[in-house]
Amino acid sequence: MNFCVYAMAIAGIVTLVLGLIFLQPLAKLSGADADNIAYTCDYLKWIFIGAPFIMLANGFVHLFRSVGLIKESTVGLVLGNGINMILDYIFIAFLGCGTAGAALATSLGFACATIYYIVCMMREEYRGNSSMSLSPKRFLPNTAMVRRVVSIGIPGALIIVLMSVSNIVLNNYISLYGSDAVASYGIAYKLNMIPILLSVGLSQGVAPLVGYCYGGNEKKRMSDIVRYTILYGILMGAVFTAVFMLFGKPLAAVFLQDEALIKQTGAFLKILCLSAPMLGVINMVTSYFQALGKAVKSLTITVLRNAVLFIPGVILLNYFGKLNGVIAAQPVVETILTIICIFMYVKEMRTHS
Repeated sequence: MNFCVYAMAIAGIVTLVLGLIFLQPLAKLSGADADNIAYTCDYLKWIFIGAPFIMLANGFVHLFRSVGLIKESTVGLVLGNGINMILDYIFIAFLGCGTAGAALATSLGFACATIYYIVCMMREEYRGNSSMSLSPKRFLPNTAMVRRVVSIGIPGALIIVLMSVSNIVLNNYISLYGSDAVASYGIAYKLNMIPILLSVGLSQGVAPLVGYCYGGNEKKRMSDIVRYTILYGILMGAVFTAVFMLFGKPLAAVFLQDEALIKQTGAFLKILCLSAPMLGVINMVTSYFQALGKAVKSLTITVLRNAVLFIPGVILLNYFGKLNGVIAAQPVVETILTIICIFMYVKEMRTHS
């Protein structure tokens, strides 16, 4: 616990420094063009300044959950995002800070969440919980511990990193069709992130329980947990697919006023949401392998999803289907990956029977 906290803080400071040094190249790499490079840099500057808090707050969520502090983990998550939303309104609507205000609100929200988590750790240490110490004297990593932390953490980290890489590739291809296409995709993607993040939360939430069952040799209970979580994930995804199919344009109209952009965003959302039911399978199988400590298999799914299948998929579908083909890359790739995940899970379960 102590090593993870200090390692996240150090990583955040390194990210802050490197991000500000390479701000312009990173903005261009992410797909920004002459029309939006200034807005992108304004946003990224404040995100990089808040990087230590963003890393710590996100890390604390998982650390607290892993030691059973579920309520504190959830409160910090809600607190940070709630403050973010309130400050978004103040900085953008009242102060007119634009994209810089949105990024500053995000960083301040995570800063408040980080302070809350640190106070919780100090309280737990005061109560005698030895695992929650913040003393720098406890920061004595050994090779075996670091190897275990990194081996289990790499798949989870790469999910986010490779998602960013795949989005950079995707944005660069979408930008070939103009800024309007980028804007439409941005809104559709944000809306589609709701079922994605709910699915990730569902699968990660049961991962510790899967790990406990595996360690306690309760194979049937573990199998039931995975099966029901996949079922709930599929049903939840199906509900969002139905909602986005029926109300794609009205949802887009909440964020846009131009009729052409609203129509295009609604069309993009209808394509993206086709993969929502499949997320229940992919995310749960990924978390299942993480919970069992099988980092290589979890990593394999992540790499397949965001690099091996997705990037070639974007290139090929752009060639055959132009803009709609690029947008369709996500549901096409995740359909293929769902089949692979089912095969991997069935094969793994047979080794335990």
